Amino acid sequence: AEKLVVAKMRVPDYIILCVEDTADWKHGATREVVMKADPDLSRTVIVNTKLDTKVPQFGSPSDVEEFLKASIVSRLAPHKLGGPFFTSVPSGRVGGADDCLFTTDDEFVHACADNEEADRGTVKDRLKSGPATSRALLPRVGLSRLRGFLERRVDECYRRNVAKIVPLLQAEHAAASKRLAAAEQDLEALSMDRLKASADAFCDGFCAALKEAIHGSVVAPPSSFGETLGQENLAAGSFHDRCAMAVSERGWERLVGSDVGNKDHRLYGGSQYHRALREFALATRCLRLPTITEDEVANAAGVGDTHDGV
Repeated sequence: AEKLVVAKMRVPDYIILCVEDTADWKHGATREVVMKADPDLSRTVIVNTKLDTKVPQFGSPSDVEEFLKASIVSRLAPHKLGGPFFTSVPSGRVGGADDCLFTTDDEFVHACADNEEADRGTVKDRLKSGPATSRALLPRVGLSRLRGFLERRVDECYRRNVAKIVPLLQAEHAAASKRLAAAEQDLEALSMDRLKASADAFCDGFCAALKEAIHGSVVAPPSSFGETLGQENLAAGSFHDRCAMAVSERGWERLVGSDVGNKDHRLYGGSQYHRALREFALATRCLRLPTITEDEVANAAGVGDTHDGV
């Protein structure tokens, strides 16, 4: 539990409320724990509780004055944020049970105010050093004095940090606005009209590029998109490899070079298409014709409605 509390107190923006229940300022167990996170107590406000039970323990007014001045604390921690403040609260609980002294929170608040008034009256009566001493020490007595001090310190910290916080907030607002604008632009791009327009633009571009490639173009690099006749045959096959030809291998190669042409050039689009047509026309001329027997002719003639084919 102590490790958790100390880790929490190490946050540099926090004000630490050190609540002690002691009548001897030389011994402060709570302060020792707080100093692990705030060694010089520069962020710490010291509060001494149960004042209504401590004042009667002192026999002389000087003892009361020494206790309220807390000179030892000032010597040990001259840079403390504030205090010590002296408070006391009613011991009763708030609620509807039988053992509860107060039925509402307002009753408890009024009782705290009554305790503060009684404590201030008791301290004023016990101090015999004069009005100056009372004016110096009474502002430390009471919950309202502690609350007012804390509210002023928080307000000072807030105003001091506004100069640093506002630029950070402005930068974060600008960054968030840019992200929002980008998100809205992306959402607009996902609309049906935008998607249709993008699809139409892609189709138009594709058709224009295809038309240009068929008519002839040097926009696309032949090294990436073009094929020689040999590469085309490896990918799609050749008529010479699939059909019985009436010419020899060497004769076919010679005819391809003379009748088809551009066999070693990398072509694409319309140029490659027309080369394939020339290769097809050459293959149809070079196909080996099958031998047809008289029986096949007779059977093919068949019988018609008006004549005997055979």
